Amino acid sequence: MKQITLTTIPLLCAAFAPLCADAQGKNMSPAEQQQMYMNEMNKITPSAEPSVTRWADPYLTADFIWWRAHEDGLDYALTGVTPIIHNADKGHVHHPHFSYEPGFKVGFGLKFRHDGWDFFAQYTRLTFDKSETKNHAKRDADGDSNVMSNIPMPWQTGDQITFFAEEAKAKWSLDFNVLDLELGRNFWISKWLTLRPFIGMKFDWTDQDFNVEYENVSSTPFQLLNGSEIEMKMDQDQWAVGIRAGLNSAYYMWKKLCIYGDFAISGILNDFDVSRKDEVETATREWNQNHIHKSAHPVTAVLEWGLGLRFETAFHNDDFLFQLQAGWEEQIWFNQNQFINFSNSSTSDLNFEGLTIKAAFYF
Repeated sequence: MKQITLTTIPLLCAAFAPLCADAQGKNMSPAEQQQMYMNEMNKITPSAEPSVTRWADPYLTADFIWWRAHEDGLDYALTGVTPIIHNADKGHVHHPHFSYEPGFKVGFGLKFRHDGWDFFAQYTRLTFDKSETKNHAKRDADGDSNVMSNIPMPWQTGDQITFFAEEAKAKWSLDFNVLDLELGRNFWISKWLTLRPFIGMKFDWTDQDFNVEYENVSSTPFQLLNGSEIEMKMDQDQWAVGIRAGLNSAYYMWKKLCIYGDFAISGILNDFDVSRKDEVETATREWNQNHIHKSAHPVTAVLEWGLGLRFETAFHNDDFLFQLQAGWEEQIWFNQNQFINFSNSSTSDLNFEGLTIKAAFYF
């Protein structure tokens, strides 16, 4: 009898505990119930450092970026091609030279006392202005390998006319501006792992220019515009807005050092304003062969991810936090090349990759 009583009492307590808690909750005011709920939730996913001392505490971030931009679909010339039956030398497909260039990001955020939520705004600025001067396409000295235009002229009809040139060079420039807005929460999911899911918006305004010059042009089979120079000027202005969501993670190896991994995906509505102007100059005169404009409004996707190491230290009773991190970042902006191409209406992507160094201070 004694054994049964000792076994039954804990079971009865466990069975009636939820009822007692529910009865206790009914006797609480709405504010007390909300506070109890927040306390219970924070026990499951406690907010990560630093602690919030006011209704909202600000923080600042600054990034130095060393990125390379690469856009598909900018091939402008082919070498290793001859206008007659001949053994051509080995040639190449030529496109603008894509190199690493410096840029920056600046950010401002507020971490709220309410459940550890935070708001973050970040501006990204990057410019490229490179010209193919060292590796531009040029006809071989023996004339066996010519330069063939890889950008169709508007007056070409199918494969009836093929244009060759003695030399071709191109210049591509990019003025890249992005504003990201995020609402997120950074919390501990285990003793050594934090997660920060977020939602927000992405704004983008970007300008691209692509200019190509062909010198001493000849054609086959018709001798059209022989000895002339052709210059194509293409301009693309873009403005975009869309929805963005993602996840930031930090895997702590010890209290002050972690491996971070970030991922974000966006769907943006684009407004493209594109123009193309071809100018032909012969020995006797110069004129515009065509001047064309188009607009497009596609919805496209943006993928972003990064991986690196972060050092951080908190001080003054965890009220302040300093972070310093370095890592590799990559982005894919789908269908960003909307330049006018008369033989191919398909679009191509704009890619970024490179080093990112960030400093952040929470106060």
